[in-house]
Amino acid sequence: MSTVTPASDNAASLSLPDPFDDLATRSPSTEAPARTGHRLTRGAGDVGRFLLYSLLALVLGLLAFSLVLTLLAAGAVTVVIWIGLPILVAGVLVARGFAAAERSLQHSLLGTDLPTPRPRRAAEEAGWVRRMLTPLADPQSWMNCLWTPVNLVAVLATFPIALAWTLGAIGTVAGPVATLILEQVLPAEQRSGLPELMGMTGTPALVVDLGGQVLIGLLFLLTVVPVTRGLTAVHRGIARGLLSSRYAEQQQLERAERSRAAGRLAESAALRRLERDLHDGPQQRLVRASMDLARAEQAAGTDPERTQEMLRGTRTQLAETLDELRRLSRGIAPPVLVDRGLPGALAELAAICPVPAQVECPDLDLPEHVEIGAYYVVSEALTNVAKHSGAEAVRVQVLRRADMLHVEVVDDGRGGAATSPGGGLAGLVGRVAALEGELRIESPLGGGTRLEAVIPCGS
Repeated sequence: MSTVTPASDNAASLSLPDPFDDLATRSPSTEAPARTGHRLTRGAGDVGRFLLYSLLALVLGLLAFSLVLTLLAAGAVTVVIWIGLPILVAGVLVARGFAAAERSLQHSLLGTDLPTPRPRRAAEEAGWVRRMLTPLADPQSWMNCLWTPVNLVAVLATFPIALAWTLGAIGTVAGPVATLILEQVLPAEQRSGLPELMGMTGTPALVVDLGGQVLIGLLFLLTVVPVTRGLTAVHRGIARGLLSSRYAEQQQLERAERSRAAGRLAESAALRRLERDLHDGPQQRLVRASMDLARAEQAAGTDPERTQEMLRGTRTQLAETLDELRRLSRGIAPPVLVDRGLPGALAELAAICPVPAQVECPDLDLPEHVEIGAYYVVSEALTNVAKHSGAEAVRVQVLRRADMLHVEVVDDGRGGAATSPGGGLAGLVGRVAALEGELRIESPLGGGTRLEAVIPCGS
């Protein structure tokens, strides 16, 4: 066994810096210029990156427009003699390549995340002709082709604007400097600025000329960053709409497919578990009750007392069978939800739970399948608490945040809960996944168990 002894007075002490010393020496007067400098640097970086992006996008746009338009036009003209189909495929594949270059360019210079939609694949048994023509059946291929002229028109419009605004901002300093140089170089009769045209001469004309240039330059300087960011948003919106919009649709479709698969698995597991429970419980009791009734019928004439005893045992068996059937039916189609709603149904679950349970569930307007899912989550969770947790108390909380229903069950038991194939928690995970929801389980050893189901109310 190790012991901890206090340090002696002669031991060297460790001096830790006070974190508040830095706050004391820090003053707002030194932080404000640093923040301003950071904003100016970030704004100048945004302008520079957009100008570089616009220049590269202009080059790529001209190449893409000329190549894609030429290939599509040639393919459309010659499609009647079949040679146009490979040319059309080449056109959409070239457009796909330029679209990939645009995604990479925006990601590296503008910081835009443009995920690539999954291309359509030909069936494994398809022949080489169908495989070759598959890109023509992919909607994203034609969206890439549409993006080619739209992007070129956008960059032809935004690049001159960004360049003119940037030069105007630079003119805040360059314009007055050039005016002062020309003032020293050119003779008076060759000066033709706005003040001279208005009939002003000498120092007043110079002051008006410099003041006008500074004011106009300040206008460009103060607005160059917002204007550039607005132009950046235009290019981001075009790219997201034409190059990446189908990615979100594909992800939603995949989630729906996974949800249906999880629903089928959960339903199959629930049916197998129900069949097992019926076979091991009510079916055995009914068989025994049938045998007891047969023996009672045989003994009715010779031994009335034994007959009465067997009938009482049979009645007890039937009562237990009825109770177990009611318990099994709760996870299938609980009628208490229709009669009393979700709060009343959960209160009934808490009342029959062997572990003292507290329920917090307001009266919520929920779709029927969401209510059944929430009821099933609480029912299975309370069953696991009673069987495995060794808890002394459990709390159930149901609330709605925005369009999501949160069902939380927390106990103070031994913890260590985990999902296992064929177990109750695994079935619960599948049931929640079938509703496009998510089940989270936190169960450290000795720290109780926290189970939370998040179910979309529009699922």
